[in-house]
Amino acid sequence: MHCDKDGLTANDVLEMELQDMHKEAKCWIKETTQSCSTVAVLVATVVFAAAYTITGGSEKDTPVFFGSRVFLFFTVTDVVALVSSLASVVMFLSILTSPFELWDFYKSLPRKLNLGFALLFFSLVCTMLAFSATVLLTIQLENTKWTSVLFYCAGFLLVAIFAWMQFPLYKTLQKLIRRLYNGVKQVVANYIDQLFQKT
Repeated sequence: MHCDKDGLTANDVLEMELQDMHKEAKCWIKETTQSCSTVAVLVATVVFAAAYTITGGSEKDTPVFFGSRVFLFFTVTDVVALVSSLASVVMFLSILTSPFELWDFYKSLPRKLNLGFALLFFSLVCTMLAFSATVLLTIQLENTKWTSVLFYCAGFLLVAIFAWMQFPLYKTLQKLIRRLYNGVKQVVANYIDQLFQKT
């Protein structure tokens, strides 16, 4: 550990220089994490309630729309939304309970925040898809094709608008998935190479 004439290491000097920025970053990440975790808990509450309120009711302990593909789609998207929103809550809570050291802002906290954002985004998309499926289930039309197409478009309009507004986050998620895939591929390749070297 090399010291300067004042007896300070490079780490000490860096922490002194970045002290104000560190305080601002702490405040920003706490506020952002608290807001996002509130939204994630609200999404989890809504989809949990939707899972136990059977769309269309039930007859003899069986849902009315049990054989419908749209009902299956609703159930799957609702469960996926619940799981991903709770996972994002866990990610945001892990950020809030971290010590917020200066070096945590280099990799650990941004990685957790990106993953929390991605999970929250995914849960919102699944929630909107579940809502659209509910609209399609509850409004059974007997009129022409045009009214059906109109209601289908209205049901999926929210998803399209949300996806368009969140496109930059989607690009970030795509890069994150690609980086994760490359990392897993490299680890698997190294493991296979080690296995063949032993034999």
